[in-house]
Amino acid sequence: MAIEEPGVLWRDGIYFYSASNFAKQHLFYPMWGATYKLDSPYRIRRDYMNAYMIQYIESGELHFKLRGEHFVARQGEIVLLACRESNDYWSEGPSVVKWFHFDGQEVAPILEHIYETNGSGHLNAFYGKQAVGLVDDILKGLKSGDCSEFQFSRLLYSLLCRLAEQTLKEETPAEEAVRQSVVYMKKHFAEPISVVDIASAVNLSPFYFTRLFKRLMMMPPHVYLLNYRLDEAKKMLVYTKEKIDTIAMVTGFTSSSYFVRAFRREMNMTPKTFRHYFSATGKYHFLDKFQGKERAKDTVPDKTEKPDT
Repeated sequence: MAIEEPGVLWRDGIYFYSASNFAKQHLFYPMWGATYKLDSPYRIRRDYMNAYMIQYIESGELHFKLRGEHFVARQGEIVLLACRESNDYWSEGPSVVKWFHFDGQEVAPILEHIYETNGSGHLNAFYGKQAVGLVDDILKGLKSGDCSEFQFSRLLYSLLCRLAEQTLKEETPAEEAVRQSVVYMKKHFAEPISVVDIASAVNLSPFYFTRLFKRLMMMPPHVYLLNYRLDEAKKMLVYTKEKIDTIAMVTGFTSSSYFVRAFRREMNMTPKTFRHYFSATGKYHFLDKFQGKERAKDTVPDKTEKPDT
């Protein structure tokens, strides 16, 4: 005798998928999914499930209580749940919901970023529009059984990245401040600017600006500035014959020795080796790997060095 779920009027599924050990260790993978037509008294209360879940509201609405917050997801919207946490969702009227559970070793940090930037797992119809095609592809793959592990992983990773992107139609004040700070850094990167200078340029306190920038850009502002300086230095190494000292100076580094050390931390090679790597032969790339003298010469400490920011 079939088990009837209260409030489930119709279903397409549930379709199950068993991932290999390789997928469980290295990829993202779905576990099961379906499309449900719902009405009251449908309700799910869970304290724990070792999985994550995505729900796309195709029509109607669904109520959720996640992390102590109650909200209503409506047609075209999407909800991302960490089922390892307590969650509660229910229907108070007719709705159609596409859903699937999934997992992967690197899901947690992406999900936390989405929660942090959006305040909850509830994403509006703009995000839903970006995601619905991928949701459909995953459900089709579960239903047909024709998707490979790598196809599933690619679809899930693409879906999570789209949900994590800051692509709202209207720019929030916080996003505008961060965007303006990036413009400021790109304009003044060759100068000895600090985080205090950057925060002042967008009329924010250094502490609040640093927290805001890190939340939206996923790195502190001084790291973004350093990376931009290194990228500008790479262009000069490849497209000019300027000396290392000159490149360090015009890209905002306080000394050539600091520039060399920062470059090696980023690229695992010296600027000189990087330049030769882009030459016609690239022969010095291999010499530097085995000859310690060049490295020692290029990385003599500078006791007068000061932090860039």
